[in-house]
Amino acid sequence: MFLKRSADSIIIHSPAKLNLFLELLGKRSDGFHELETIMAAINVFDTLRLTATDDTQLTLSCQFAPGAIAAAAHDDADALLGDLPAGPENLVYRAVDLVRKTAGIERGAKIELVKRIPAASGLGGASSDAAAALVAADIVWKLGWSRAKLSELAAQLGSDIPFFLHAGLLGSGLAMCRGRGEIIEPLRITRRMHFVVVRPPGGLSTAAVFRQCTIPSEPLAARDLCESLQSGSTADIGRRIHNRLTEPSRELSTEIDRLTSSMLRAGAISSQMSGSGSACFALCKDARHARSVAAKLQSQRLGVVFTASNCGVQWN
Repeated sequence: MFLKRSADSIIIHSPAKLNLFLELLGKRSDGFHELETIMAAINVFDTLRLTATDDTQLTLSCQFAPGAIAAAAHDDADALLGDLPAGPENLVYRAVDLVRKTAGIERGAKIELVKRIPAASGLGGASSDAAAALVAADIVWKLGWSRAKLSELAAQLGSDIPFFLHAGLLGSGLAMCRGRGEIIEPLRITRRMHFVVVRPPGGLSTAAVFRQCTIPSEPLAARDLCESLQSGSTADIGRRIHNRLTEPSRELSTEIDRLTSSMLRAGAISSQMSGSGSACFALCKDARHARSVAAKLQSQRLGVVFTASNCGVQWN
């Protein structure tokens, strides 16, 4: 999360994420799933600008970035990037409003969101934007809240938001997350990983995917992948990438198998779906290899195709 301040506003660049590992451990009494996941922030960013206003209105405008990656991949860029709600149904709006209500203040803000991260893709764009909105509102309204206080609000809004909120503390932008995703353990590694990400034309509903999933009798543990991330080869990492949600997602979309198979045929070391989909990613040896794989996939018109690497998420 890269942050820039000016006199009365703040600009935050909020990253996408990939799930390098995702396992289901059980069903919780609150209806959510207990899980263990390793998430990596990647260098594809939305941009949020929040400006304090003299009235009490919250306004939110959303638009795709000029020349967004979807536009080069398909004529129907809106279908690939997803819908952009601009009212209270948007997590950004809800995050800023929650800060206002929790603080007991009546202040207004103009929120401008420029999207580059495709929606309904498992790349965490909405959650990342919501985390950015929490931070921005706290700073612009001079509340001085602690990270722990913001984390409480983040957990109320969504399971992935705490990762993005805490990603500013991680040198590599990686963390193991447990519970619903709100228990964060930083993974401090220096390895640079290179990916090709593809978001197909159709998105997937997170709720629908989880309704289809089955809890394994013997869940896999993330520790082996943690060891590979710190000291293993790229091939070791590729063998240990895992996502339990891939199977139920395949039942809802034929594009998942098509994407992961196409990535392997294009020369990727490993391929997997991110989160609850529908985006999939290919692990590559280096930046040059990633560009080669991306070019082969681009020619097949599979959807939005772009290269990315894990990023250290910084506060300035």
